[in-house]
Amino acid sequence: MVIEGILAESRQHYQNQYDYTLGRLMLIPKGSLRKKVQHQHAYWYLRQHIKTKGYLDSYIGPDSSKAVQNFIDFARERADRLDEFKTIKAALKQLGVKNMEFQKKGYPDIFLNLVNAFGKAGLWNEGLVLIGSWCFNVYVQAFGVEFFPLRTMDFDFGLRIPFLGDKADIDDILKRMGFTAQIDMAYEQVNYVMPGVGIVEVFVDRGKATEEQINMIKQNLALRPAVLSYLNILVNDPVTVKMHGLHKAIVVPSMPSFFIHKLVTAKFGEHRNRTLESYKIRKDYKQAALVGKRIFEEKPLRAKLKVQMKSLPKDLNKKLAESGKAAADFIKGPDLSLDDVSIIQKMLAL
Repeated sequence: MVIEGILAESRQHYQNQYDYTLGRLMLIPKGSLRKKVQHQHAYWYLRQHIKTKGYLDSYIGPDSSKAVQNFIDFARERADRLDEFKTIKAALKQLGVKNMEFQKKGYPDIFLNLVNAFGKAGLWNEGLVLIGSWCFNVYVQAFGVEFFPLRTMDFDFGLRIPFLGDKADIDDILKRMGFTAQIDMAYEQVNYVMPGVGIVEVFVDRGKATEEQINMIKQNLALRPAVLSYLNILVNDPVTVKMHGLHKAIVVPSMPSFFIHKLVTAKFGEHRNRTLESYKIRKDYKQAALVGKRIFEEKPLRAKLKVQMKSLPKDLNKKLAESGKAAADFIKGPDLSLDDVSIIQKMLAL
């Protein structure tokens, strides 16, 4: 019994180290640092390999910037953390921890700080909804959806229209956390960027986002949201979730809504070019399949999905069916398998 107690303590010790190191690695960007000199001034870039595009150099900033130097130190930490990570995993394996137990982990601090800050401002009670890949991560943690690696640190939020909540200064909240406002003239939106971490974007539904509504949000929330097609599928059927590590409950779309939205946007969403965006399309189908698999296990969720699909407008129902058929064109293991596509088609046949 004493030995079992010691082993349990050792496992917990290494598990804590594993969680911390994994969280740290999720934030440290992959790639190699490049220093370029132009007109006697030095500038830093992060070189990363992008599928279908080859190597891409992302501008970090001037060598003279303290923030840039902090980022460089952070990026250089990756190699040491990877070595540390391997050592911790080896120790846990020796203590009997199985491979699958390494996968389902919690949330990095930046995510917790972000959603808690929005909670403190009361935004979760006033129409804000977590969407995108971080929403899927919540499903994994809260609802037992099968794990799939999170490969982006971009944080996406939807906002119901009309916005009827109180005033809040989202611009100030994000800047205090270290994000920098970045104007995207091409899409007439403002993104909030933290170099090496990710982007915060807030979306409203294209069909409801009148200029008047956008101006109201800009005045009340100090934020100009981006417009997105089919967003109402997500934000009109919210679910409240209370998670460990979160001070307040957050709001996510119901899993049936998420399943429908992922299928529609996989084929018909913005920026889903079959050639250039095949990874994003495959990710959409994979997440739809894993959420669909969990829905199938729960009779109430199956019934809800069936009702929601029947209530869709004819054009959306047609797009849903077309997307389900197109999923087979993107099979590529391990990201999307034949079993995944079979699950999608089984759910559409309910």
